[in-house]
Amino acid sequence: MPLVTIQPEGIRIQAPYGSNLLATLKEAGVNIESVCGGRGVCKKCVVEVVSNGLNEPTSMEKEVRSLSKSFRLACQARIIGDVTIRIPQSSRQTRGKILEWGRVKDFEPHPATRSLKARIPKPSLTDQRSDAERLLQTLNAKTIDSLLLKKLPGKLRELEWDLEAILHEDEILDVRPSGRDFYGVAVDIGTTTVVAYLVNLKTGRIASVKSDYNGQIAYGDDVISRITFALKGSQNLKELQSRVVATINRLIQEAADEAECSPSEIYELSFSGNTVMTSLLYGVDVSAIATAPYVPPFRSSLVFKAREIGLTANDSAVCHTFPLISGYVGGDVVADILVSGMHEQDEKSMLIDLGTNGEVVLKAGDLMLASSTAAGPAIEGAGLSNGMRGMDGAIESVSIDVETLNVYYKTIGDTDPRGICGSGVVDAVAWMLIAGVLDQKGRIADLNNPRIVNTDGEKAFVLAVNKEGRRICITQKDVRSFQLAKAAIFTACMLLLRIAGVSLNQVSKVYVAGAFGNYIDPRSAMIVGMMPELPLSRIIQIGNGSGQGAVMSLLSRRIREEAETVAKKVKAIDLNTVREFQNEFIDATQFPHRRTDMFPRVMKAISMRTPLLD
Repeated sequence: MPLVTIQPEGIRIQAPYGSNLLATLKEAGVNIESVCGGRGVCKKCVVEVVSNGLNEPTSMEKEVRSLSKSFRLACQARIIGDVTIRIPQSSRQTRGKILEWGRVKDFEPHPATRSLKARIPKPSLTDQRSDAERLLQTLNAKTIDSLLLKKLPGKLRELEWDLEAILHEDEILDVRPSGRDFYGVAVDIGTTTVVAYLVNLKTGRIASVKSDYNGQIAYGDDVISRITFALKGSQNLKELQSRVVATINRLIQEAADEAECSPSEIYELSFSGNTVMTSLLYGVDVSAIATAPYVPPFRSSLVFKAREIGLTANDSAVCHTFPLISGYVGGDVVADILVSGMHEQDEKSMLIDLGTNGEVVLKAGDLMLASSTAAGPAIEGAGLSNGMRGMDGAIESVSIDVETLNVYYKTIGDTDPRGICGSGVVDAVAWMLIAGVLDQKGRIADLNNPRIVNTDGEKAFVLAVNKEGRRICITQKDVRSFQLAKAAIFTACMLLLRIAGVSLNQVSKVYVAGAFGNYIDPRSAMIVGMMPELPLSRIIQIGNGSGQGAVMSLLSRRIREEAETVAKKVKAIDLNTVREFQNEFIDATQFPHRRTDMFPRVMKAISMRTPLLD
């Protein structure tokens, strides 16, 4: 049967050849508008076709097709092959659960963008300096933005030489009447989600936060898929850039509307993201990252004007990105490090960023090591048989009665279950181990219980049955995918410790960052062997470190300088070049690990059939 991939949820379902797309989506629990009963009249069920496996458009679709040739009405489309579609926000009523907030480290605000009030001496027959000269000399600045220079004579005279200037470092960006607020925007560009923070640079306070899924999702869940798409042609690279810029612009406008300000009052933008996302934002060729030795196109912070790539902000606004560490360890990890403060501490510590990609950082004395893991979207739920991203209807937490195998769960939005997201998967697998549904090698047991079923020729454990009668299951194949993902993360942790000559019990703190890292239960993560076994008191969840780091860099020149220093100090380790990697990885695929002596408290908890770790 054809495979239907639904973005941005990441849901994959099989549908009979010739089946109606709208009916298939509704059967899968995907929330999509449809008012006219599928007659093609209301035009509410618009979907965007990324890879086509649908029938020819009907006459009812002429209107939406005139907007874009990739648009279809789901009610008019029939599935005749594998197809990937994206459901625009306008075609649905619910949104995802996107992590916006995180821990903020204390720091002294000192933004690079500031305002100065000034009374500029008027020109006269005895003072015939140019307008630019008298402005620069009065403000003790060095340069004027080229677009401002074109408008400067008229603006100075309109203001009658009494003004407030907006400067970034030593460059004058704008002259305007005094007394108004001015803003900056910090953006966390994730592979899956984008979060924008509108910051009042006069007060240092966050005025609004907006988030949404990265528009690039239409071309793949992970960075490898995006790189592959970009390499197919220069137009594809432009399309990826256009997608993320459109997402950011939409969030900026929403934030500005909420704060009751104008985007023209935004003078600085700070971006944090992995190497590929940062490169695609600026439209940089990413081909070198695709093959060994995986060299990034640049490492230091990029500084450019917002107008260069079409960002919604003041015409003169300045943008800067976080510096990068390597091809697969990016600026988001640098931001995590700054937010955690681990780089300033003498104690040995570790940072694990769990998102669409997984990164691990170890600090031991002056040594800082980092690696990226191929965890993939499986740990976020995407790609599993009933997996989905953290949206309404996703099962986000699970517990199981070890005697009856009855399942208790909570969904995002407290709605009828549509699938299961990453935090729910970790909980479910942990409880399946505790309840004896899974053995150490990850095999689903032959228990005489109606929750253990056969689906498409493989065993599965039923977590829930929704109102439409659809079963939400963890299949044997799902368990195998999850084992690979969790083993990649654990292996990175252990190999960095080994390279640095540090034992696990010497690690005093483990900082967990990222959307997935924020929502998982650390106990469940230890039970499945995703994280090393440590006292829970040593686990510190810092939330969206990437986003908070971007805010910090917007408010402090010192933080930006610190970011450059940290990025240069961290040494990236390619795990594929480490001799022990393969054996360590294979051992880590078992639950919690082949060497159970590494998990004494977890093994005790499993034997006692409880998730409680003392």
